[in-house]
Amino acid sequence: MRLIAVYIFILLGINVYSQTKPQKEKVSKSRNQIIIKKGEVKHTNFGIGIGLARSVIFLSRNIKDFNDASGLNLNMIYGGNNLVRFGFDYNQYNSLNIEPTWYNVRAKTYEANLQFLARFNGNKALIYPIVGFSVNQFKGFFTGKDDFQDLREKYKINSEVNSFWVGMNFGLGYEHKLGPFKLTLSYKMRLGFQDVDGHLNIIDVCYSAGLRYDIKALTPKYIYRSIFRSKTKNRYLLDV
Repeated sequence: MRLIAVYIFILLGINVYSQTKPQKEKVSKSRNQIIIKKGEVKHTNFGIGIGLARSVIFLSRNIKDFNDASGLNLNMIYGGNNLVRFGFDYNQYNSLNIEPTWYNVRAKTYEANLQFLARFNGNKALIYPIVGFSVNQFKGFFTGKDDFQDLREKYKINSEVNSFWVGMNFGLGYEHKLGPFKLTLSYKMRLGFQDVDGHLNIIDVCYSAGLRYDIKALTPKYIYRSIFRSKTKNRYLLDV
């Protein structure tokens, strides 16, 4: 009888162990799923670039032909694994004169855009439509002479004027891989409201070219999952 009892006890123990072991593996597997799912991308691209920009600055005010301003372009991108990534640009232009109305004009532009990526040539090149918005600064000395826009009603004659306008960006970009760098080219038009009648129109046209260097960065989803796991790890252990 004792041998039969021992035999039954061993069988019960094996049965209980076989039922509890897969359950632990399932819990362990569920913890891993909090961090990253099968096939999920852990890294994306983060790039910083520098280049040259050329712009008409403020088309309704800059009425002179061949009077575009040149300057410095700093840009940054984030993303690129999927069809859309984020782009940020800062442009600072050299001073110019729009005689006889404006002198010593300095302009800056701050941009935030979405770039829709189309890959070709073995993923060494990209072409991407650009959509976004910009904040544009126009600063200069206003003389009031030949003021066909009647800006004297808005600004004091012979005074320093600092004005801002918000634009909507539409354009096209291109990049090509050159060793560790990317050659970048872009063309953008900015829609805004004119000084004269307040109608929506093309206020600025901008070109830029430069080089960018990319590094790997964590995706927002992976960062979120890592933070979520660190906060819930103890809770899952208690549930086990």
